[in-house]
Amino acid sequence: MILFALAPFLLAAAPLPTQTGPSFACSTASTPMEKTICADPKLSAFDREMAQLFGIAKESAFGRGPSNQLAAQRTALQEMRACKPPLDACLLAAYVVRNQELAIAALPKAPAVALPVLRRGDPAFAPILEAVQLWSEAPVDANWSAPDHAKSRSRIAALLKPYLTRLQTNPDQSFGNSILREPGTDGVTVKTIDDLFRSDRHFAAFLNVLGPYLDEPKLSGAPRTLPCAAIVRHPKLLAATGPVFGSTMDNFVFRNDCRDTLPPLPSLGALQTKLFRSWPECEGTIRYMAYSSFNGNIDAARLGQVEPVKAKALPARKGVTKADLDTVERDLTAYYATYLQRAPAAAATMAHGALSRVITDAHQCD
Repeated sequence: MILFALAPFLLAAAPLPTQTGPSFACSTASTPMEKTICADPKLSAFDREMAQLFGIAKESAFGRGPSNQLAAQRTALQEMRACKPPLDACLLAAYVVRNQELAIAALPKAPAVALPVLRRGDPAFAPILEAVQLWSEAPVDANWSAPDHAKSRSRIAALLKPYLTRLQTNPDQSFGNSILREPGTDGVTVKTIDDLFRSDRHFAAFLNVLGPYLDEPKLSGAPRTLPCAAIVRHPKLLAATGPVFGSTMDNFVFRNDCRDTLPPLPSLGALQTKLFRSWPECEGTIRYMAYSSFNGNIDAARLGQVEPVKAKALPARKGVTKADLDTVERDLTAYYATYLQRAPAAAATMAHGALSRVITDAHQCD
């Protein structure tokens, strides 16, 4: 089956406009899954859409090098192959979720293609994603009062004002509103829609509290992630995906798709898995903040958001060997040199700093 061999996704950025079937040749369809897709116009359309979005998302969020979408696509197709009858319902659900993931990844590069998919798949989240896309097109900490940003500012305000209104008027959302109204250690407060436009930090702080309060997605498993390409353009937006509530509510804060949309770093992913498997048992809901902070360190490592640290031995952590750490540090060094175009010595310093932050914060409970 061509679809499951991934050939169309690797060779075509978009299906032919006149095509009505799926992205593979129905003339050679032989399995029940292939025949089901070919017989259902809706499934065929979703398959063509997936091929188009995958073609857009192949390039990494850095704008150079491959993304890790090939691995994500293989996983998605394995799940589709595991569908049991009724195949049409199972395949439809799989396509909806995967196309939503790919549309988020493609949004900064191709909003005209991605936004209709996002609005259809998760209308409660789509306005936020559109606002993030518009924000990402402006310079870092743009002067949003400037005339050349007036149109985008007006659209962002219109998209996000309903969320702020609900935060301020719905008693069930009072915790999130109180976080925005009380200046934290960074002194950021958001009390009016105009406050969003004061800086990237204000915009990120607002996004950070919205996740737990959104209406449920239409389909279970639909991603509530921010596009990593927007974070590459505006690094402070990473804070929108970090812990803020200090409770189980942090499980519902928006995440990002950096693992899938930045270049592959399998050794770092393997280290993350090993550390979680050997994490000591923690008590209290504050532990969710520790877990989320650790994931944020992994994201920062992928993004190259690294603070220099003096070279020193890395602390030992249960379930992780020195060989594991050496491999990750070597891979990060090559990654920063290749995709962030750092000089070898600078890349090595960055790699050690990123890994030090990951390991130091691992296995913490608060």
